[in-house]
Amino acid sequence: MNVGRNFLLLMIVIIMMSGCSKVITEDQLIGGKWVPKSGYNDGEATGVALCPPFDEGIEFKDEETVYVEDRDKDFRYRLRESDDGMEISFYNPNGEIDFLKVVIENEDNLVLLGAGISENHNCYFEREK
Repeated sequence: MNVGRNFLLLMIVIIMMSGCSKVITEDQLIGGKWVPKSGYNDGEATGVALCPPFDEGIEFKDEETVYVEDRDKDFRYRLRESDDGMEISFYNPNGEIDFLKVVIENEDNLVLLGAGISENHNCYFEREK
């Protein structure tokens, strides 16, 4: 009986953990240039990268600054947890704001998923060190 209860408890913990999204920190983003290599659709890196204004790459400098090569200037950014996973907001100094879902597959692969009017702007990035 005790073994059955422990097994049930273990299964509940595993189910709960699998439903939790991976928390991404600024430290995971800093270091190297992130370059879009392809689009991203249905969990797969596929197609052409479409992620303006990040088409030429980005480099996270510190916990709040990212250099955007397409614009040749620094943007501010902020990571936050949401019900749908991790989200990143990019703040262009001219007042524009981009809200994207961010997924890190491993230390050298990053996915930015568009939302709203940018829904089709999905990119798979690789880190160049």
